[in-house]
Amino acid sequence: MNKAHLAPWECTYAKEENNKCKPGKKPKSDQEYFEILCLCVLQAGLNWRQVRKNWAKYKNGFCDFNISKLAEAQTKELMRSPNVIKNKRKVGGIIYNAKQFQEIKKEHGSFGNFLKSLKLIRDEEVLKLLTKRLRHSGNYTAEYYLHSVGY
Repeated sequence: MNKAHLAPWECTYAKEENNKCKPGKKPKSDQEYFEILCLCVLQAGLNWRQVRKNWAKYKNGFCDFNISKLAEAQTKELMRSPNVIKNKRKVGGIIYNAKQFQEIKKEHGSFGNFLKSLKLIRDEEVLKLLTKRLRHSGNYTAEYYLHSVGY
């Protein structure tokens, strides 16, 4: 793959084909940062192709990944939808992460500003901070997320 692309889907295609991919482009809004994080959380441990195939369904079930709506949502309530993945930890993680995005916005003005504030920190520390702050985001997921948002 020689051309730049918009992650994460092109990264997903590359993973399906066992190819390397280039970093994604920086999202334009907190909403875009959050949707990509949700994709990374949902994909963790699952079949890449299956998640991509069901993405429109998941997007609908998770309120179009609207941060405010998800921050107010309840895990049990969301899991009743046929369009939501039936993994309580992932659903709870997405709700928790929506609340964290709201907190980060209060602290830094935007998620993009938050990531900019981490540029002077060693990569290992950035991963540690993200895995501590976000749920259902281990080192691999955090690293994939940063790659997907062009960090």
